[in-house]
Amino acid sequence: MSENTDNRDNQNQEDIRLYRQRRVDQFRMHIEEDDSLPEAQADSDFSDEITSFSDESTRAQIERDSKRELRRQKNEEKKIRRIKAGQNKKVYHIAWIAVVIILSVVASQFLIIGSNDFLAITREDETPATIIIEADDTVNDVAKKLEDKGVINSTGFFSVFANITGKIDDMEPGVYQIPKNKDYLAILNHLQFTGNRQTTITLQITEGTNVLDLAHLLYESGVTYDVDEFLRLCNSDEFDEDYSFLADIDDNPNRIYKLEGYLFPDTYEFYVDEAPDLTIRRFLDNFYTRVFETQYEVKGYSDTVTISQLINDKRNYTLDEIVNMASIVQGESASSEEMFKVSSVIHNRLDYGPQYDIHTLGMDSTAYYPYKNADSVPEEELESFVSTYGTYEREGLPPGAINSPCADALIAAVAPSDTDYLYFCHGVDSDGTVTSYFASDYSTHMSNLSKAGLN
Repeated sequence: MSENTDNRDNQNQEDIRLYRQRRVDQFRMHIEEDDSLPEAQADSDFSDEITSFSDESTRAQIERDSKRELRRQKNEEKKIRRIKAGQNKKVYHIAWIAVVIILSVVASQFLIIGSNDFLAITREDETPATIIIEADDTVNDVAKKLEDKGVINSTGFFSVFANITGKIDDMEPGVYQIPKNKDYLAILNHLQFTGNRQTTITLQITEGTNVLDLAHLLYESGVTYDVDEFLRLCNSDEFDEDYSFLADIDDNPNRIYKLEGYLFPDTYEFYVDEAPDLTIRRFLDNFYTRVFETQYEVKGYSDTVTISQLINDKRNYTLDEIVNMASIVQGESASSEEMFKVSSVIHNRLDYGPQYDIHTLGMDSTAYYPYKNADSVPEEELESFVSTYGTYEREGLPPGAINSPCADALIAAVAPSDTDYLYFCHGVDSDGTVTSYFASDYSTHMSNLSKAGLN
């Protein structure tokens, strides 16, 4: 059967070949005999004869060949897919192993860090940090405050532990002093015990603190709850009626904080979250006591005197001008003893500086007010920052004081040493000791700058 079929297929192929040969010969003969044969008719004849000549066996053979070729192509595609799948599987396994290793390392480090923080293993500082817990604080808020003050290192671990134990729900709002070396459980227990909650805060305000730094210190210590209100009041006239020395201050549109210089530096006891108005009155009351009532021993006076008496005796400057000068003295002096020499430079420059072509005070401490120094200026302002208080460009005293001077600085501003100094500078020795150099003329000053390592 198969042999007969093959013979028939071969005969069909031979017939097709012979037919095609006859057609070629006929085509040539037609061209020679009649060139006018329409092309469409020739095509039609050829198509009809081919169709009629291609019997069922020929079409079946073509179909079988096509299916065979299609199966071969599909098999090749399957083989390629199997190879790619194998390669992808290997890559996937390698990637998965790498991810597992990385996650394991991260997780182990996370657990180590968390357990160390939980047990306070890496925290040895016993210094207490002031933490203010407010009534609407969440566990995350408390954790963030603890982290900011260095009491914990991980807000995430602490929040989880606090939620698991449920102790966070028993915390009372208030101000707490928490040592930085406590573990999580000890911290939560400390915050639960109302005996640790403070209702008053004792705070030392150091000499030379300016209004801006003071406002933030009071807030961070839990004394005031509103920095903006505190700063607004410090540049207002709301206290003039009760404190006549403030009412005497001349209006100056360039003055940033009217009360700068009058918030006397000292140790105070405040209430927690007390009103800013009350806080400011504590400072002003103390200023009045220190300037108008407290007696001091002053060189050249046989009896003790008040600072206000000294000002009235000299009659050269107002109280506000003395406070202004005293703040510069405070900012420029390395010691209380040196304040009187620094004050003499300020007075000499104001009194007769122009005779020596000196028209400004040229004091570094005024260059960045209302900030204390260049490091205190916000980064976004630093490049273009120019203080309206700078005494290198402007003549005379700045628009107002630049910090809170102590009593010694106020006395030095009123009663400076009797010198002819017009210049001074400071040098820092290798052991950190500050050495001061004073000069009456420019050439000596330049020599002093070299000694101080400043040029």
